[in-house]
Amino acid sequence: MDSVLEIQNQAKQQLQRVAMAAAPIEVLPPCKRQKKNPSCLGTSPVLPATSTADCWRYATDDPKENILDYQFLPRRWIILDEVFQSGTRCLLVNTATGRILHKELPLLSDYYIVTTTLDGFFVLADRRPPHAARVFNPLTGGIIPFTVPVPPEVKVTCSLCFEFASPMLTLLSKSCCKIYISSPHSIRTENFEISLYGLFRRAVKGDLAGLWWLPAGSSESAETAAVNAIGKISNVMKSLHVDPLKFFSSDPPDMGLADDTKCFLMDFGGQLLATIKGQLVQIFRYEAKNGVLLHLKSIGNHAIFLGHHKCLAVDTDMFPLIEANCVYYTEQLGLSARIRKCNIKDEKVESISEAVDFVKQEKQFVLVGDRPFTIIQLLASYTINIRDSELALHQIT
Repeated sequence: MDSVLEIQNQAKQQLQRVAMAAAPIEVLPPCKRQKKNPSCLGTSPVLPATSTADCWRYATDDPKENILDYQFLPRRWIILDEVFQSGTRCLLVNTATGRILHKELPLLSDYYIVTTTLDGFFVLADRRPPHAARVFNPLTGGIIPFTVPVPPEVKVTCSLCFEFASPMLTLLSKSCCKIYISSPHSIRTENFEISLYGLFRRAVKGDLAGLWWLPAGSSESAETAAVNAIGKISNVMKSLHVDPLKFFSSDPPDMGLADDTKCFLMDFGGQLLATIKGQLVQIFRYEAKNGVLLHLKSIGNHAIFLGHHKCLAVDTDMFPLIEANCVYYTEQLGLSARIRKCNIKDEKVESISEAVDFVKQEKQFVLVGDRPFTIIQLLASYTINIRDSELALHQIT
């Protein structure tokens, strides 16, 4: 129990410092074009076709000029760059609607690509020192400049939050256990205790770095909700007799060892989900309103994908090949890996295919077999791999 209390106290102190560092600078949003009164359209003269098109564009918000307008922000888009990227051409998949989109993005060649977010943004770095970060919206072409220099890491973990007056970009550096918190015009850093770094890294990867799992109508502060959630998860960790560093680690599990239980944190419709994968797969939802951690036997029409580096939820109504109320995860077998499926209700586990699904080539797990790959294979590839920062690779060479 002492170790659990220590984790809670350390987390509380760390959250207080991070919350102060993350306090956003108030900035005015970009001005919108003033729209014409619709009642005046009936008296407008007849215009040529080209002029009519210009009139329509004038009366419509420009997504490139209104880059912070919520209606133009991508939601639940993932970028399958590891599988399909060819030059500046990428494949985007929406995990809520099932839409698949091929995009040619020539602007990417002007920057170093660092990583991508769970909502489909690219995090870029200027090619000139100090390599300031840029956030690129592939759907609109808009770019948000940030002051923060990109950490010189091969693999960078990031999160982007628009819940504040100005967007907040969070970057984590593994080598020094440091977090960079930046608005477009300010930057602050915070050093982490090694015992808490893995937890915060999991939170950032699960898109939980914004308001910290606080649902609407809750009487708790975001900080209190976070500390209570950490305490509840720590109790589960204690009951499983696992090492805290391994519990929240992003490293692949140690093959053949019993202590390879890992916790994955993610935002699920504004709620905190903790998926714990060991001998069994268990899912918990934290209710901040009541301060309890509930063991779930159903996630409805959704499925969860877990990998070494990422986790995400998809709406199975939009993906007929994916079974609802299941967790799909990758099981590493030395230099290969296979995709396994666990039904949450009856805890039945089975392999997706008889043969292995991945082979390891250098640092990536590459899909094997004949194309076209299934959506299950593509989503599993997205979670098991992570993009190397082009900036870091350039500095190495």
